[in-house]
Formats: sequence, C-alpha cells, structure tokens
Amino acid sequence: MPLYDLADPTVPLPGQLVADTSLLLALRTGDDNPHAAAAYRFIARLGQEIANRSLILWLPTAVRQECYHIILSHALRRTWAALDPATRPANWLAAYKRQPALLASGFADLATFDEILASIPVTPASSLPPDMLRSEQSPDGLMLHFITTYHLLPQDALILAECSRLGVTSVATLDSDWRRVTEFDVYTVLPSLPVA
Repeated sequence: MPLYDLADPTVPLPGQLVADTSLLLALRTGDDNPHAAAAYRFIARLGQEIANRSLILWLPTAVRQECYHIILSHALRRTWAALDPATRPANWLAAYKRQPALLASGFADLATFDEILASIPVTPASSLPPDMLRSEQSPDGLMLHFITTYHLLPQDALILAECSRLGVTSVATLDSDWRRVTEFDVYTVLPSLPVA
C-alpha cells in the first residue's frame, strides 16, 4: 500500500486512521521532534475531518501505553537529575524502584497529554466492543507476523496488530521504520526529493 506525505495538505485522507506514538508525542509543547510542526498541521487537518464526522482517529491501547511510558520516564529522569548527586541512586529507574512516589512528578504531564488527545479528539480502540473486531487472528500471532515480515520492534508490531484487529488499514506516524510496512497506507513525513 502507498506512502503518503502527511506534510502535504492535499494528500487524500482515509475514513479511519490509527495514530502512532511518535505522531502524538510530537504534539506536546517543546517536543524536539524535527517534524513536530508537520505533525501539528496534520492533526489540525484531521481534527476538522473528525468534527465533520468524516474521519475516526483511533488510539490503540499500545500507543497510549507507550506514550505514557515515555512521558513518565522523562519526568523520572528530570526528577532523578535534580537529586543530590552525592546521594541519589545510580539512575532514574533505581530511584523510582526505591521511591515509587517519584512517579507523581509526571502526573501533570500525563494530564496535559490527555488534554491534547481530547482536543483532537481521538477514539480509544478499547471502546470498540470485542465482537466488532475485524480480525480473528490472535494479537500475539499478528505481532509476530509484523516483527518477522517487516523487521519491526515489538511495540510497533503490537500497534499494527491492533490496527489489523480493528480492520483499519491506514496509520499515521513519524517513525521511518513504518515505511517498510506494505500492508497499510502509511501517512508519514517523506524525505524531500533532490532538486534537479
């Protein structure tokens, strides 16, 4: 299936699309993804289509989990770095294991992120009743298929497995690894062609 440049405002949009972690995290204020501006414009365009009820932007549980993990681990790193170097644990994970309450340092960031998701708005894939899922293949089998066929890491493969189970064949991502996936229409930022 084709690749679409999400930075192109004329690219046709599907009726259903799954958002990947990289795309959603780029929407946070101060995110350092070089394609954050393109992601923001693309999401604004999707938001208009969602408001017109001509598009559903799905949020798989695996995407929310990965976003939350990244947000919380960054907050823990900041908290760890602020501790006294003479007494702090060896790394942020050790600090968290010793003091789980340090996780609260990221709760405000999670709330801000959830506000971003609500403003789009996204539809949680978990809201779809199990009898509405399109694929009867197990998530584990689908995940292994995407790992071995496209050489993807497990988290990306799990997201694509959720797409398959939803029956959605279009995904939006800033992750270049997804360009190898030929079973989906992939909306991403494509490299510029050299000028002749």
